[in-house]
Amino acid sequence: MSREGRRRMMRASVKFALLCAVLFAGAWAGFELYATWESNPERLKDPVKVVPLKQVVFATDGALTRAWLDQALALPRNASLMTLDLAALERRLLASGQVRSVVLRRRFVDNTLVVSTQERTPVARVMVQVGESTPGLRLVAADGVVYEGVGYERPALEPLPWLAGLKLRRAAAGGFEPIAGMDKVAALLAAAESLVPQLRADWQVVSLARLASDQEIEVRSREIPQIIFDARGDIPRQLAKLDYVIDTLHAHGAPPMARVNLALGSQVPVELQETAPLQPARSALPGPASQPKSRRDF
Repeated sequence: MSREGRRRMMRASVKFALLCAVLFAGAWAGFELYATWESNPERLKDPVKVVPLKQVVFATDGALTRAWLDQALALPRNASLMTLDLAALERRLLASGQVRSVVLRRRFVDNTLVVSTQERTPVARVMVQVGESTPGLRLVAADGVVYEGVGYERPALEPLPWLAGLKLRRAAAGGFEPIAGMDKVAALLAAAESLVPQLRADWQVVSLARLASDQEIEVRSREIPQIIFDARGDIPRQLAKLDYVIDTLHAHGAPPMARVNLALGSQVPVELQETAPLQPARSALPGPASQPKSRRDF
């Protein structure tokens, strides 16, 4: 056989093989359609929608648990991956307040829903009572969002100061409106944690009562009942002054401090606590009940 004849024969063989493959694939597809129609005709209407959701993969950078996720998503038992309303699921997760951002993604290769969240970090605590209900603990983030808090260990929350001097307002969508000015409070707490951690560890209460009117933040510590900061001023400089004042008075054996005002610029008025004077050993005359408060400017 000539070279051209062999080429024609090869082309004919290839065409025949391709034709057989197409016929076989068509026959197999027809058989599958018939079997599907016999067993489950609903699948022929929209085969994509019946792809079952096999698993949910969860990743977060905070304290949220898988049990919380399952409860928040509330997926039906026979959920289909394609028919999930990702926008509605995202709103459910964000409604808690603890979730700052969320990404939901369908992974068709293994019929998986992937959920990734970034959580808010609490900077303070507040006790909330709604109506006649029992007061409950809420956490406050740096952006002022108030949320219940899920998955936190108690030792991790105990160092957080309590908030005072504010009124929470209910939000139309549920929960509470963000607390105004919390970014300034968070900046003060972060600076204190970094620069004077030994003083920051004693801070128990942060009051926002004069933040809106006077731009002042009031702190109550275990040692000093009232420390006033200027929210508009140089916070690191104010913390340095506070540290210096405390060290100086301790070195001179001064009475405990009642009030330190760091919101007056270069002047730092210090008010000392009242202390009872020594009573005469053999005197029938009644002594004064207490000494007047003393004050020193630094």
